[in-house]
Amino acid sequence: MTPPPRDWDEETDVIVVGYGYAGATAAMTAQEAGAKVLLLEKAPEAHKGGNSRVSANIVFWPADVDTAKVYFRAMAGPYMDDISDELLDVWATEMFANKAWLEGLGMTPVEMPYVEFPELTGSDCVRVLLNGEGPVGGERLWRLIETAVEARHVPISYDTPAVSLVKEERRIIGVIAERRGKRVAIRARRGVVLTCGGFENNPAMIRNYVDGLPRVHPVGTPYNTGDGIRMGLEVGADLWHMSNVSGPILSFKAPDIPVAQWLNLPHGQSFLFVGADGSRFTMEGEPCSVGDAHGKVKRHGHWGRQAMPLPIHMIFDETYRKHGPIGKAGADWDVSHGNLYDWSDDNLREVGKGWIKTAGTLRDLAGLIDLPPAALEHTISRFNESARNGADPDWGRKPVTLGAIETGPFYAMELTPALVNTQGGPRRNAQAQIVGADGAPIGRLFSAGELGSIYSFLYQGGGNIAECFAFGRVAGRNAARS
Repeated sequence: MTPPPRDWDEETDVIVVGYGYAGATAAMTAQEAGAKVLLLEKAPEAHKGGNSRVSANIVFWPADVDTAKVYFRAMAGPYMDDISDELLDVWATEMFANKAWLEGLGMTPVEMPYVEFPELTGSDCVRVLLNGEGPVGGERLWRLIETAVEARHVPISYDTPAVSLVKEERRIIGVIAERRGKRVAIRARRGVVLTCGGFENNPAMIRNYVDGLPRVHPVGTPYNTGDGIRMGLEVGADLWHMSNVSGPILSFKAPDIPVAQWLNLPHGQSFLFVGADGSRFTMEGEPCSVGDAHGKVKRHGHWGRQAMPLPIHMIFDETYRKHGPIGKAGADWDVSHGNLYDWSDDNLREVGKGWIKTAGTLRDLAGLIDLPPAALEHTISRFNESARNGADPDWGRKPVTLGAIETGPFYAMELTPALVNTQGGPRRNAQAQIVGADGAPIGRLFSAGELGSIYSFLYQGGGNIAECFAFGRVAGRNAARS
């Protein structure tokens, strides 16, 4: 927290910190409400968009408001205690309003089948929307929002991270930012909206708030380092949902790029994952949709976060190696920023780099990656039997995904836990105000998006993007009238 400066360098009505879906929506809404707006973005212009731009670009749209509330309660389960009925009402109502709002911006909604928890009561409300026909990802929705921001001539200052909030008594009156190496004091005549994402790329915060992840990387933007959490704490914000994350999922971290890469798994069958003891520990499959539900797995009838028995290795054979590139996904931060590392089609360049270890026998491979040889051989033998029988009694992989690991040479690639995003941050209320540790709103301070998300436990795919739009509008409206 910073005391009011003697002189302000700049001033505007509403300052929005962070240019993703939430920031864009808050900025446009505040401007339409008659406020003069300034959008601050930490990243350079080439890397704008945060997690929004490099996400799946899908929107969870609940087709019925009342059923949406039932589904949310089912997903939250025992973690509903800090979510008021008023807040849930606003969430459901604004989520329902998203479709018409996006159509007004030019979206062509196309439904895709993706109900993440079909067994939960209320799941029949779920619709997941793409912007037009085409594959998941690809920035089609992002380009729509970016075009809308440009059409409204919203001022954006890139390479300008917010450093601290300026507080006067119980209200926020401005922001101290850093631009070209200099501190800039910007006065906000009406309010400040924090939409600057989570803490996926802040190892210290991960260790403090999320158990069992001694090392982890983001698959989204590397610029999410918990700035909004730090600034919120400095002005007395209460925190919530800090241990709830979307992930961990299993990815690969190349030294060449700052984030983890989404794995391209479906193209082959003869592979599996093993933990530190050489045994399988999960159903291997496409992250977030097959082996896990955004990092949550069901064990003994209970949903919980996927365990990460580090180190974890992907084991595969020559047949799988020839099937296609393991590290070339359709969409992630690396793909959206020009394929800073272009994975080879046959995976041999990565073998040559030493990222993928190889040996003529499984026993020799185990020695290279420091696994118990007998344990790895037993795991592969049992998996091969399952593949030949067309059933996986251990983890339930579908028969069509099973292939015996039997054609040498054999390969091992170490995987890293990675986060799609975090959900925690400063607690918000139904007016999108950030709430202090005393339970009262901090004057003229609002939030939207991943920073302090409403999601407290299970998460429906597309829900964070939809929440960005829903609470972005709420925050923008209320900041403009503060």
